[in-house]
Amino acid sequence: MSTFVRSLTIEIFNASGADITVNYGLLTGGEWASAPVPGTVIEATTQQSYVNGVSNTLTALGGQILLTPAAGGSITPVWSWPSGSPVSGSVNNTATDLAVTYQIINAQTNNPTQQVIITNASTSTKFVASVKNGDY
Repeated sequence: MSTFVRSLTIEIFNASGADITVNYGLLTGGEWASAPVPGTVIEATTQQSYVNGVSNTLTALGGQILLTPAAGGSITPVWSWPSGSPVSGSVNNTATDLAVTYQIINAQTNNPTQQVIITNASTSTKFVASVKNGDY
C-alpha cells in the first residue's frame, strides 16, 4: 500500500438480520488499501470498511463492490472521484428483503467516507383511514 493523499473509505454497516457475502471489488481508478476478498461474509449486525485511494491528487479513483445477501439479490455500492471534481456515490439494491441507505460524509475533505447502511426491509403495511365530515 502506498501513502494515499486522497482516499474514499467505503463503510458497510450490516444492520440487518442476514449475512451478506462479498462477491468482488472492482476499481476504475486508484488502488485498495486492502482489497475486498471474494467469499468474505459480513455477518448480521457487523460492519466492514474498504479504502480506495491514490498517491497523487491528480489521479481519479472509483469502483464498486458487489455484495450478495443470503436471501438473494445484490447490493452494489458504486463511487467515482475524478480529478478536479467532487466525489459521488450511489448504491444499487435488488435485494427485496433488505433496505439500503447511503451518504457521503466529509465530502469536502481529501478523505471522505461513503457510508452504506443495510437494514431489514419494512414488511408492515400502511393503514390509511378515511374520515367523513366530522367523524374522528
